[in-house]
This record gives sequence, C-alpha cells and structure tokens, in this order.
Amino acid sequence: MRSWFIVCLFTLHFTRLLAFAETVPLRATVVEKDGVVAVEYRSGDTLVGRSTEAAPAGVELKLPGAEWAAVRFKTKTERAGVLELGPQIIGALTLRWRITQKTPSLVERTLEVTAATPQRFTVTFSLDLALDGEFASFSGPVKARTLFGTERSRPKRETFPVAMVRSAGRVFGLIAESPGLWENRCDVLVAPGPPGRIAILTGDASEPYPITIRKSVPGQTGEDARDHYQYQMDGWQSLAAGETRRFTTWVFASPARNHYDAQLATHLALANGKGWNNSAVEAILRNTSFYLLRRNLMLDEKNQPRDGRYLFISGISYGWKQWVTDGFYAAMGLDDPEKTIESNRAIFANRMGYEDNSQYYLIWAALMKRAGGIPNQTLVNEAYQFIRKHETNGLYYPPPLPGSPNPRGWKTYHDVLLYDHDDAPVSNQGFHCGALMAARELGLAVTDDDIARAVAGYRSMFNAKGGYFPTSIKQPQFLAQDTLYGATLTYAVFGRKLLTDEQVLTHYRTSEKVKSPYGLRVISQADGSLRPGDSGQYCFGGSWFLNDAANYLIAGVHGLPAAEVDARLIKRIKLEIRHNPAFNEDIDTVTGKPHGNILYSWNSGYRWLREAIRKRLNQTGPDPVGAAIDAHLGVVRENGVLRLESKQVEQGAKSAR
Repeated sequence: MRSWFIVCLFTLHFTRLLAFAETVPLRATVVEKDGVVAVEYRSGDTLVGRSTEAAPAGVELKLPGAEWAAVRFKTKTERAGVLELGPQIIGALTLRWRITQKTPSLVERTLEVTAATPQRFTVTFSLDLALDGEFASFSGPVKARTLFGTERSRPKRETFPVAMVRSAGRVFGLIAESPGLWENRCDVLVAPGPPGRIAILTGDASEPYPITIRKSVPGQTGEDARDHYQYQMDGWQSLAAGETRRFTTWVFASPARNHYDAQLATHLALANGKGWNNSAVEAILRNTSFYLLRRNLMLDEKNQPRDGRYLFISGISYGWKQWVTDGFYAAMGLDDPEKTIESNRAIFANRMGYEDNSQYYLIWAALMKRAGGIPNQTLVNEAYQFIRKHETNGLYYPPPLPGSPNPRGWKTYHDVLLYDHDDAPVSNQGFHCGALMAARELGLAVTDDDIARAVAGYRSMFNAKGGYFPTSIKQPQFLAQDTLYGATLTYAVFGRKLLTDEQVLTHYRTSEKVKSPYGLRVISQADGSLRPGDSGQYCFGGSWFLNDAANYLIAGVHGLPAAEVDARLIKRIKLEIRHNPAFNEDIDTVTGKPHGNILYSWNSGYRWLREAIRKRLNQTGPDPVGAAIDAHLGVVRENGVLRLESKQVEQGAKSAR
C-alpha cells in the first residue's frame, strides 16, 4: 500500500513554485510495510533516501546499556500539510515524528520526545542514500566515514552541522538545529558509499569528560578568563519525568555545480526553514549566530550553575565562553528575544573588567531597557564604576586582564596588540562615549560635561598630519582600522555623531588609498604596509570584516554618498565570501584566504548595524547591498523563498572566487 506525501500540492503557493525550472524538487514519501510506517525521499522520479530496516522512518534510538535500535512507528496522521507518525512508546519514552514540506525543495522533520520517568537517551536522524556522489561536511569533501562534533574538544569539528552529497549537478543534504537547542550535543556523520549514509546525532553516547576554561595565571598557560569554568560533558540527552524535548532537522535539495554552491545551498535551506531569508547576506549572518548559540551549562568555581540559559561563543575554537562584545553582536544579529535576554543574563562581573566589555554591557543594557527588559542593576553599576575608574580627562585607559600573557596586552578587542599602561587605544574610545550615554539613559549620574570630555578626547586622538586615526595616542605612526566601529555603534544606538565629518572622511580616504587588495588591515604602517614582524593575519595586519564595514557605514553617516558606501560594502563582502559563503574571523591580507574561525560571531552584528543606520538615514526599500550580493551569487527570492538559480550557479560560484 503506497500513499504519496506531497504537501506542496496542497496549496497554490507551492504549486507555483514547482513550475520554476531551477527548483530541484524534494518530497517525503510514506511507505507502509508489515504494519510499520517507513519514509523515503524522492526528487521527481529519483529515489534519494531509502527506507532501511535499521531506520524505516529515519530515526534510531539508543538507551544506556542497549544497542542502537530502529524506532518503528505504527500509526500515521496527515492533516493541514503535515504528516505525523506515532506516538510510539519505547520504555519510558514517548516519541512523535512530524514531517512538513516547507518548500518544494525543503522538508522539515521534528522528533518530540517525552519521558514518563527520568531517562537518558540519544537519537540518530539518518538518511540512507540511494545515489552516489561527492560526500561532504560544510568545510569540504569527505572521503571516509567521519563523525564531526560541534564542541572544540572533538577531534573533528564543524560549526555548521550539515552532511550532504553532490551528484549530477544537484546537492542533497541533512541539516541540524543549533547545538544550543540540543543541550550542546550535536554530531554529524558523513559516511561515503556505496551505500552512503549521512546522519545527525543528538549525542554519541560517550561517557562523561571534562570541559574546562582555564583561569589566566601569570607565567602559566591559560585562557581569556579570570576564573575557572567547568562542566562534565557526556554524549547523552537527559530528560526529567514529564519533560519534553524537540529535535528539528531539515532535508534539502538544490542545484549545485561545486562545493561552494553546496555550502551556499545549505545556508539558503536553513534560512528558508527559519524564515530569515530576505537575502543571502541575512541568511549567512543569522545562520552564523544560530550555530554559535550554546546552552550555558558551565558551572562556577563553587560548582554552581551560572545565570542565563544561553550564551554565544565567538567561534568553535574558543569553547563555551562569551565575550560581552560577541554576545551582543551575535544576539542582535540573530534577533531572537529569548536568546538576547538569556545571553545577556549569562554575563557576569569577571567577564566585564577588561577590554571594551563593560562599555558594551552598558550599551546592551540600555537597548534591553528600551525593549521593556529589566537590566541587572548590580552589573550596570559595576560596569559603570569600572569604566570611570579607568578614565582620565575623558580618555579611557583599559587595564590588562589579570594574568594576561603580556601586561601590555588584552586591552582591546584585538587583544594581542600591545599598549603601555599610560597609553589610550583609540578603538575603545568610541565605545566609551557610547557607554556614558547608555549609563545616563540607565539613570546613572552622567552629565553632559562627562560625555563632552569623552567626545573631545576621542577627537583629539586624530593624527591630523597623517590623515588617519592611529592605534593609540602613544603610537601615532600606526594606522588602525578598529578605530571607528565604536563611533558606528554609538550612532546606531543613540543617533549621535562623535567625530567631525572631516576626520571620518579623511580617515576613510587615507585608508582607501593604502588598503591591501584583501581589505583594510586592522593595523599597519601609515602607508598601509605591514609593521615589521606582522604576518597579515589575525591582529597582525589581518582584515576584519566588521571593522571594515563599520568604517564604510560611519563614512556614510558623515557625508559619503550612499552609492559609494554601498559599492565599498559590496566589494568587501565579495572578498569575504570569495572562498566560502561565510563571514570569517579575518582575512589574510597577504594571501586573501580566510583565517581563524569560519562563521565568526561578531560579523552577525553587521546586519543589525546596517539596518539601524539605514533607518536613521531614512534609507528605505530593499537593501541594495544584499540585492547586489544575491545577483553576484546567483540567488533569487520568489514568493518568500531563497533559491540558487541553476542557470547562474556556475557563473556565480566562479565569480565568488
């Protein structure tokens, strides 16, 4: 007995979408055999995913002390375009499997698990493939069976949890939700065939192992922390009696001529599933925040849970810690109220007392208050006292993090750059001005004169002879591109210009004359060349997208024509996505290749900054930058769905390189 589950035929909307030749269709098909409901996946007449004895519906369950076993659903219900399998009871667990056709090329599946009594378990969502091709994770092709984790202690790691196969100009893949929604347990299996298998696991059933962030101690190897964080991680999901947890995955299809296109198709599929799909740029940046979200499972030194249900990590290599800066930008970029509130609650005093974290906390608290939230007044007061303690004549002199490897370091976001104790880095000053405005809005005793002194101090840092803002007062010979993003943030939040038009536009023009072929160097000599000993990577002359973008955005505020701002942003984004459809930690300005973490947290803030500044400048309508990047990549948006156009995909991928 065979029934076709084609939800897209239920509405005229999906019927019209199917008419486009560029769409690679994908549907779930129900097959009933011997009283068991099985699920296959087809693209037109092509069988993509087989139903197997090991996983008839694509779901396998493992309980402690037992082997992996198929979940065999016996009942099904179809209504309102949704197929529901189950409930199926296995021991203390009740499982329900819901399958929804989101677009003609995207199937969403959600497993709901409820525990009658406390229970540990883990689940595999598998897709046993009926076709062969190039198997891959997000980062690249995979030649042998490999299990990838989304936590930095794992031997093989991926930030974007996707497994896929590319065959005959098409890609078929399986995407997981954010690890933050799965208690930080999310693994990706890529097993090339034939027969091939791709799968997502909610945990690998491993025994407990420690996750630790080590305190910075002088003379010892440590991390960017003033106290220890620890947690015992294992490979199991755990439910209390009566608790329910839901796990969502997506199966997708798209045209794809190469791995770049497959990566881009992955971004578009998730964005269509989540509904943040006005453009490819929005899709990539919000996906980045989504996959850097983590459950805040860390304990303090007294083994007590920390506040805040969620946090945002900067990149997978940094582990489960959240800088205020990165948490702020990732939260604003994701634009999910619950995640914003909870990641803000996860901040604690020892994360604020260095670099620009206290300034960011005050600005974030002001935005939370505007949105109807209740800021943590204790932390607001501590952040304010900290920045005023380290202010002299309006200038902010950040102390190093106690225990930092070099007492002259860990003073700015670009932490390994060195500054004497009596030197004021320019990059922090824009945030300092904004933080004082935020503190006044939060009811603290900040006067107009306090803000005026800080603004005057910021303007005094300009190197008029060189025509640029330098890295610090005592190092005027070095041109720096992290010097304007505080002014950009302050304008976005408070609508106030901190610098003169002449200063900003002069810095912009100087920087454009001397920039590298691969973006603005975060620090360089005045002529744009690398400082002696610098590599062109990371803080040593790398190009950081948010710095560059903020420079262009604030130049537009100070009078640079909008068309020129857009052109600069478009060119810089094309450089950013040249090798991967991803925004990176930085770009090597010698080779042009991405460096550090791919899918890096703070870049997500660009989308929010861009929207906020366009609104303040009364720039309405679709964002021309997003439209230009879509055209560059061969991405089109029709009837609320982003897709990769097969006629353009080859050309778009080539031009992206």
